Amino acid sequence: MSLFPSQRDGFHDCIWVGYAPTIFVTNCLIHMYIKCSKIQYAHKVFDIMAQREAISWNAMAFGYAGIRNMGIAKNMFDSMPKRDGVSWNT
Repeated sequence: MSLFPSQRDGFHDCIWVGYAPTIFVTNCLIHMYIKCSKIQYAHKVFDIMAQREAISWNAMAFGYAGIRNMGIAKNMFDSMPKRDGVSWNT
C-alpha cells in the first residue's frame, strides 16, 4: 500500500517501498509538497521521518504559515528542539 495513493508514480514507489531516504531526500519531498500546496502530504513525510533537523521543522512552519494556519505554524515553531537563525525568520 502506497503512502500517497492518489499520487501513483515510480518516484513515490521508489521512495516509500523498501528505500530508506536520507534527510536530504525527505526535506526535498517536504519542500516539493509545500510548493505544490499539498501540506497534508508534507506533514505525512515529516511524521514518518526517522530524524529531523532544523530545515525540516522550518519547512513545516513555513508551509503552515503560507496557508495562513498560524496555530499549527506556531506549534511547529514551539516544538522545534533547536532553533537557528532561519527559524526566527520563518
